[in-house]
Amino acid sequence: MFEQEIQNVKQKILSNISGKDRIPLVEIISWDIPQSMKDYFNIFAERILSEEILNVLYSKRFDQNNPDFISARKTLMNTLKNALLLNRSEFEDALDKAARFALNFVLRPEWTLAKVIFKNDPAKTPEQIIETLSNFNEYSYYKNLLIKILEKYQSNEVKFETFQRMLRKIDEEVFKNVSMKDLLSIVEPVFNFFEFANDSVSVPAEALMIYYSDKGIENIVKEIELEKDLHRRQKLTLTDLETILNRTLKPAPIKEEVPAYPKEQPAETKVEIPEVQAREPVEETETIKAELTSEVKLPDLNLFLDEKRKEKFVRKIFKRDEEKFYEAINKLNSINSWKEASAFIDSIFIAYEIDPYSDEAVEFTDFVYRRYFPVMR
Repeated sequence: MFEQEIQNVKQKILSNISGKDRIPLVEIISWDIPQSMKDYFNIFAERILSEEILNVLYSKRFDQNNPDFISARKTLMNTLKNALLLNRSEFEDALDKAARFALNFVLRPEWTLAKVIFKNDPAKTPEQIIETLSNFNEYSYYKNLLIKILEKYQSNEVKFETFQRMLRKIDEEVFKNVSMKDLLSIVEPVFNFFEFANDSVSVPAEALMIYYSDKGIENIVKEIELEKDLHRRQKLTLTDLETILNRTLKPAPIKEEVPAYPKEQPAETKVEIPEVQAREPVEETETIKAELTSEVKLPDLNLFLDEKRKEKFVRKIFKRDEEKFYEAINKLNSINSWKEASAFIDSIFIAYEIDPYSDEAVEFTDFVYRRYFPVMR
């Protein structure tokens, strides 16, 4: 979905390197491109440096949780990044992944943050999470609030499910406590990405439905779907969205005595997150409204499976074992919630040693995701 936007973004950015064989990372970061793409290039650069130069610094020889060591390694990493050059082939490969990552991140920040930070690991230390978060500047309220929580965290590890609850709790608090102006500021990365891609100030209704589904705010999703289906509004402007939000939410009024926080930090100064304890990190009252219950008849994945896609999944993910592929599809067809399906997909990637951010893994995940969130079909 949104493949045309991805191609548009890539073509625009490729025009910046006309005639160049080597592209400095610092130059890429200086371009007027979506922040989420800059975030990806930073992550990509650190991956290269870690594999080629800094591998020893991530070994068990050193205490990976020592704050001084983490700081020194980060300083060295930043120095090397400032001098890093990408050849054209590396850049073009990274650009394709950056465009897809950026689209995923702006539309599904909760899902993407959890996947990128944890990869296939069931748990991470607070220090590891904070270090990875340093590369995320889009939706910086997540980073700012998570760091505050994790610095007070009273355990040496954070489980994947706990981290997901932290993200959901942050969004719940944000939407309960900020003004309409702030709510519109928070969603601006979505509008910025599509404006960059399409030279238009409007965003496809489907994109905004995915964005609010990621946060579990189904009443907004339904209102946007109503505009799309009944009123034929295939695209929405920020003003259109404001009308919908006013209809469905009761945003907190703007308090004049409290100065508005900077645009790039939309919720840091206004949202209070309860202190997080070790054994009960977040309240267990989370309700993921986007999950479909067992009472809802979900479609069979085979209905969306064409021969070309099936062959790709069998070859790239299931190591050419067609029988195992169909076993997995049958298992997924029996699962009635996205949360459980996502965990099963993770187990597949672990079993077959698949990078969850490879093109084929992302495509497979999105293929299954559409069963639970029909707006993405």
